[in-house]
Amino acid sequence: MTNIDLLSINSVAAKLGLSVHQLRRWELMFGLEIKRGRGQQRQYRQEDLTVLERIKELVEQGWPTSQIRPQLESEGLITPKLIGLPSNPGNPEVLTESLIGMRNFCERRFIDISKQIDELRHLLISMNFRQDMPVDRPSLWQPTREEAAPAAKFVPAQEISIGPIAGPEAETQPKLPDEGLDLPEVTDQNYITVLGRALDLVGWSDEQADQFSTKAFGVPHWDVLGRSQAEKLIDHLHTLSSLVAPLGEEATEDATT
Repeated sequence: MTNIDLLSINSVAAKLGLSVHQLRRWELMFGLEIKRGRGQQRQYRQEDLTVLERIKELVEQGWPTSQIRPQLESEGLITPKLIGLPSNPGNPEVLTESLIGMRNFCERRFIDISKQIDELRHLLISMNFRQDMPVDRPSLWQPTREEAAPAAKFVPAQEISIGPIAGPEAETQPKLPDEGLDLPEVTDQNYITVLGRALDLVGWSDEQADQFSTKAFGVPHWDVLGRSQAEKLIDHLHTLSSLVAPLGEEATEDATT
């Protein structure tokens, strides 16, 4: 075979669809004898290419690495010999690849051992922390009795009627103050809550409030109004509540006469 028929490692890698690193690894792993040219460059023969193709086929079939070399020997593709014994122990390239593999292995082991040491350190800190805590002391993550919120007082709901009421029931019905609705101060955080209380005091339903909000502000729902819009609606409800008392007095006079 002439030098023209010899292939470089890059050409073999391209033909087999493998990396150059994989070819070098298989050469060391399975003890392949690859011819070297000038400058210790690998020169692959046709029989070397056949052996590599068979190795690739066995690897893709899921063969264990330890059984590939004996299979190649049984098929007569390579000569039986001690696996892993390089033909030239003093080859600097083989020595370099061995050192690189050893360094990668040591780095991986160092990372694994470092993770295990960190886990043990965290476990030791956690155990010491639990031992230092007094047994009769409540947990730091549980609220103390002083921090617990007081129980809410139950206030029964009161029905409020708006408009003139005739008969003996008028004396027992709650009356709105003459000055309007009794509401808290309006802020950016509570204006919707104050508006809802005003609607309850006046007796407006959600549908009535939505109709007014749509007509006055173009907003379909009263509970999405802005603060300025809500304040205008509250002022309007104040005005309505101040008209309730005079209307009730006139209805009462008409009923007595």
